[in-house]
Amino acid sequence: MLPCYKSIIYKEQEDLTLRPRCCLQCSESPGGLQGGRSTEQGDRDQLQELYSDGNLTVLATAPLPHQNPVQLDFHFCLTPQTSAHWHGLLHDRRLFLDIPRRALDQGNRESLTATLEYVEEKTNVGSVFVNFQNDRNDRGALLRAFSYMGFELVRPDDPILPPWDNVIFMVYPLERDLGDLPSEPP
Repeated sequence: MLPCYKSIIYKEQEDLTLRPRCCLQCSESPGGLQGGRSTEQGDRDQLQELYSDGNLTVLATAPLPHQNPVQLDFHFCLTPQTSAHWHGLLHDRRLFLDIPRRALDQGNRESLTATLEYVEEKTNVGSVFVNFQNDRNDRGALLRAFSYMGFELVRPDDPILPPWDNVIFMVYPLERDLGDLPSEPP
């Protein structure tokens, strides 16, 4: 675990009415993602490493599985100095990921692939939802790229979605057999 991860502590309990927080190490923090929350020092829910293999490190505010929504951060090392970060909330076998700025860069595509592989192989998640602000300049390119990867657009009034304003959601359903589910959390 990198020393900087030990200092991240979350104060609020996770709730799907709140957006995923941006971590202190990524380019989305502190004012990058509109509507996202930055992490703060405190004494409540400390970010813990769940998994690390190769270039991917997965951090969470609570061990998996958990009844309440859990903040998950996926950090993918691109070079010794840079990494791509995906921030999400996991709840009821659904993972909601914020699409970072520059998501269409090669490194971010690799990091998304590693994130999806982790989710499919190490968790019991049934659907991965990506979301981005409706007013992003790269909205059309994001819709095309994620559609090409197998994500489908979700109606804004779908009751399964969290109540986040001005957001476009796309879903990637993970096809699972009962034998595919992991027996233990990572």
